[in-house]
Amino acid sequence: MGAEKKWLLTLFSATLLSLLLLLFSSISAFSSPKTFPSIVQRGSHYPPAFAYYIYGGRGDRARIFRLLLAVYHPRNRYLLHLTADESEEERRRLAAAVKAVPAIRAFGNVDVVGKPDRITYMGSSNLATILRAAAILLKVDSGWDWFVTLSSMDYPLITQDDLSHVFSSVRRDLNFIDHTSDLGWKELHRIQPIVVDPGIYLARRSQIFHATEKRKTPDAFKIFTGSPWFVLSRSFLEFCILGWDNLPRTLLMYFTN
Repeated sequence: MGAEKKWLLTLFSATLLSLLLLLFSSISAFSSPKTFPSIVQRGSHYPPAFAYYIYGGRGDRARIFRLLLAVYHPRNRYLLHLTADESEEERRRLAAAVKAVPAIRAFGNVDVVGKPDRITYMGSSNLATILRAAAILLKVDSGWDWFVTLSSMDYPLITQDDLSHVFSSVRRDLNFIDHTSDLGWKELHRIQPIVVDPGIYLARRSQIFHATEKRKTPDAFKIFTGSPWFVLSRSFLEFCILGWDNLPRTLLMYFTN
């Protein structure tokens, strides 16, 4: 009888010890912060990577952050821009929200513009800001393949894994732009008018205005019209920014009149 009690006591002690070890390991698993691998393989033999420029104005901080989470992927690079008509406090809150995401903290692939630009969305200042964003992304990350711009009002229809899968089957020097050389009525109303963008030279936000005179349609280069949404290759952006041909600078001066 004494041997049986001793055996039961040993069994009870072993069971209790096992339960305590299981409980401690469960608590440790829930309380320990998740770790993420910080190395992402890139190159022609791996899925493509995208550089996203996401921008918005006053009151758009939450929408920019929501959009970032919707399109976030460790392979990609992101630049967030709250324009100059938003307060510095809102920019700090956006940066703090970004840093609070464990995956973003681990991969370090999201930046927030600290010195914002003033943008007139229908003017040349918007184009200049996009070129600045492309220049920043080219400098901070040498591994992305395509450049995408999104406003705070946009939202993705497919996942980043699906997008990467689709683009894996095409050459990485291709550009995707909805455009046409059939100008039609736009030649008289969009191309020939002289448009002044105050966002280039005024500290406060203002709307574009038209001069009374018009100018001829250019014949030194061909004008196309299209959508403001596009996917541009890294090689094309390097051509636009580094400018070994003078055409990108010529076009920018033309649009700034």
